[in-house]
Amino acid sequence: MAKKAGRKIVTLEQWVAVRVRDGKTVTTLYPANDVLRERAQKMDPAPEMVYRRLNFADGVPIEYHWTTDDAARRRNGGHGIQRMSVETWLETIAQEERLGNGHVGPCSQPLPRPKSRGGCDCEVCVGIREKLEREGIEVP
Repeated sequence: MAKKAGRKIVTLEQWVAVRVRDGKTVTTLYPANDVLRERAQKMDPAPEMVYRRLNFADGVPIEYHWTTDDAARRRNGGHGIQRMSVETWLETIAQEERLGNGHVGPCSQPLPRPKSRGGCDCEVCVGIREKLEREGIEVP
C-alpha cells in the first residue's frame, strides 16, 4: 500500500546570521522581519509556522546563551532552529523590537519538528510535544 502524504504545513523561513565583529555581536535577519510579515500577508493559504535557522559562525555569544547550555557548542558555534506558530512569531518579534538590541530571543511557545517533516525524538522536541499535548494543543 502506498504511503499517504501528510498535509503540507505552509511555513515562513528566516535565516538568522549571528557574528561577532570587533567584540560586538551582530545579528542579521534574512529576510528582515518586515519583509517576512509582508510575505505572510500575501500567502494563500496563510502560513502556519515560522522556521528560524540560527547560524553562529563565531561561537555562541553571551546574548544567545539561551540557545544552548553546551560549552562546546558555545565555543564552536553551529546551527540552531526555532519553530513557532505565526502568532508566537509575531509576539516574539514584538518583544525583540521592544528590547531594541537587534538580537532575536527565545519564543514563549516553541513547536517540535512536525511529523510531516520527519518528526524528531530529541529530548527538547519530545518535551515540547508532551507539554503541548497536556495543554490540549494538537501537534502537527
